[in-house]
Amino acid sequence: MHTEAQHKPSGNLLRTDAPIDHDGKGEAFSPTDLLATALGTCFLTVMGISAKRKGWKLGEMSVEVTKTMTSEGPRRIKSIALQLAMPADLSAEQLKVLQAATKDCPVLRNLEGSMEIIVNWKRTKSSDQTLLNFLPTKVFRETPKVTFFEAGVAGSNGSDVVIHKGKAISPPNDEDYEQYYVHKHQIDHNLVLSGKRTFTLLNPEWDEPHHVIYLNQKMGALQIPIGTYHRSVSGSKGSIVLNQAVRDESFDASKEFVPVSLRKRPDLVAAKAVDPVYWIWEGDQLKRTNLNALLGTTQQVEV
Repeated sequence: MHTEAQHKPSGNLLRTDAPIDHDGKGEAFSPTDLLATALGTCFLTVMGISAKRKGWKLGEMSVEVTKTMTSEGPRRIKSIALQLAMPADLSAEQLKVLQAATKDCPVLRNLEGSMEIIVNWKRTKSSDQTLLNFLPTKVFRETPKVTFFEAGVAGSNGSDVVIHKGKAISPPNDEDYEQYYVHKHQIDHNLVLSGKRTFTLLNPEWDEPHHVIYLNQKMGALQIPIGTYHRSVSGSKGSIVLNQAVRDESFDASKEFVPVSLRKRPDLVAAKAVDPVYWIWEGDQLKRTNLNALLGTTQQVEV
């Protein structure tokens, strides 16, 4: 069941074996493993080419490839899932460009339509910086009882307004379990236009996986990175939030707003159990704090 192929220009050898579930020993890549690997390495290659042409120096990128075979009928690949880990210091615009570059992967072009291809993106951890950012607003004119400010976000290609009419939770609970949204192809930038809104963010990939943000207009636009689970709550007075989103070409609204329940997600339950980092507006500045300090700032964080 073993085969050996030689790349003539370089002399490199490539060996394969049939998988254990198909009369082999699984001692090397199977032929279908090579097909799945070709897709993953093609993604990395075209992103590298795009970055080189733009003169960007990227950190390490990696891809985890999961191949699923059919269980009935003719033996073939049912789906390939790619989990791409990108450098944490990429800007939103750089990430958008690299994601778009993967559409030029020739392997993808050959496989699309013949199997399900799932692509997920995440940022790698960075111990010396937080992955939670706030984009400040710029007030350019104020008159009595009237404020003019810049609400735009560079690179945004989608806007939505979320109105909470009185006390509201988004997404609503699954009975006794909290639910969260998570985006695979959209970076959120939530700016409060009216009222106040409390956001809870969970991301098991972060060193600090649990954040609670008492968001108001003065704090600027809360950026929620791809792969971060989030929910929001308004008090009795409600709130209005403008989201200036950065969406890649794979964005599909019907798939990006499917609630995820904690009912069957022990990883998210574990993240939620970690003492949260609290973000508040105090003394005319954005401040991160802990529970003990928060108890003395009740007035500032009421919603």
